[in-house]
Amino acid sequence: MNEKNAAPFSCVCGKRLAWETTESPAEKRELTCSCGRKYGLELQKAGWAPGLDPLIPEARQPLSGFSQELRHRADCERYHFSHRISGHRLPVHILFSPSAKTAEVKTGDRKPFKVAPVHSPEEARRQWIEWFDSRPGRDGRRARSSSRLQSVST
Repeated sequence: MNEKNAAPFSCVCGKRLAWETTESPAEKRELTCSCGRKYGLELQKAGWAPGLDPLIPEARQPLSGFSQELRHRADCERYHFSHRISGHRLPVHILFSPSAKTAEVKTGDRKPFKVAPVHSPEEARRQWIEWFDSRPGRDGRRARSSSRLQSVST
């Protein structure tokens, strides 16, 4: 697909976003708006389109429940998104360290799940959603094991 002819994309804040052309035939891309929101784009028949709602940066999200190892890292980034859990859209929080290539994903009072190695918070979200939605009782599907997702003790 010729990316120069791809439709422009706008963030929910109203700013138009663009991505760099690459030789890589990747089917997923990530964009970060100057407002801090991160988007996962997927290649669809009509061109590049956002796959999910954006990750929203959190300046002061509580860190309780995340591992001390990760929350004490100086380069941690915090984000949240919503996901359908038990019939309701609930917030899910991500704590991500670029230098450690590690993220923890947590919702409510549930234990955080560690995702490593991971190169972006968007990648951590995709892996968490894949794991969460594949658990028994979710849409009648059977659980798939993933060696990249592990429960974290706090």
